[in-house]
Amino acid sequence: MTRPGFRKGRPGGAQPASGRDDDGFLSSSLFSQAQILQLMKNEFARARRHGLPLGCMLLQVDRLLPLIDMHGAELRSTVRAAVAGLVREKTRGSDLLGTTSEDRYLLVLPHTSLQQTRVVAERLHQMFEAVEIAVDGRPLALSLSIGMTASDDQKTIFFDSLLAQAEAAVEFATKSGGNQVASFGEAQLRDPGLANDSAPRRRSGDRQQGEAP
Repeated sequence: MTRPGFRKGRPGGAQPASGRDDDGFLSSSLFSQAQILQLMKNEFARARRHGLPLGCMLLQVDRLLPLIDMHGAELRSTVRAAVAGLVREKTRGSDLLGTTSEDRYLLVLPHTSLQQTRVVAERLHQMFEAVEIAVDGRPLALSLSIGMTASDDQKTIFFDSLLAQAEAAVEFATKSGGNQVASFGEAQLRDPGLANDSAPRRRSGDRQQGEAP
């Protein structure tokens, strides 16, 4: 049995004959924002119809936008290729990745519970530390924040509510100092005025910026 959230290699290293790769990427490119949102909507509807879980996470490269302003748009392309390569290598063929902004990536995990989504998120976060990105021969110290959630109990009615949970979680992670995984937890996204109900849960191992190890 494979580890949940990770993909087996194709038998014999075979590649698909068509231009469309069957692992959620088109010609080695990320899905666009419109494409990944439509795909997530389709997967959410399928999960609701068949009573299946659906994992969702947003990956954000910390402090990337100021670095792009400093070093140019080529850095954005380099980081996107690195994130795409990492996710392609360490996720299943059924998982879907697309961009939602210059520094955020949406990863949709069909048939994946909250616990399994955490396994994937923790592994991607850990392995991003080994990604080497350099500008003019000088390596950049980049880090990754991940906000994750999942629809395990079929109580989430709309796919954009699930997306909002992941957005709240990644914003929580970045505002807490970045370079961490944050989960919205099993709480449903309720009235935005109910801050205690809609706040993402913080992992026990996470530290606020400035806290001692």
